[in-house]
Amino acid sequence: MEALLQQDQALTPGERARITEIQDLLIDRFVEHREATEKGRALRAKELEAEIKELQHEKENVGKWAAVGSA
Repeated sequence: MEALLQQDQALTPGERARITEIQDLLIDRFVEHREATEKGRALRAKELEAEIKELQHEKENVGKWAAVGSA
């Protein structure tokens, strides 16, 4: 937990803003994915899964860039 707190403190305001934006996008995509799944829209659900993975990857990279930059 302490490492996460230190990493968050190492983020620039722009990086923190981007992570917040990504988290908001992820919430939207998860909700849309659930709705697509419930409505039997398998193709759209797969597209959303790909978008979710990309967003999660970007979020992880923002944290990694901050850790490297503060070393």
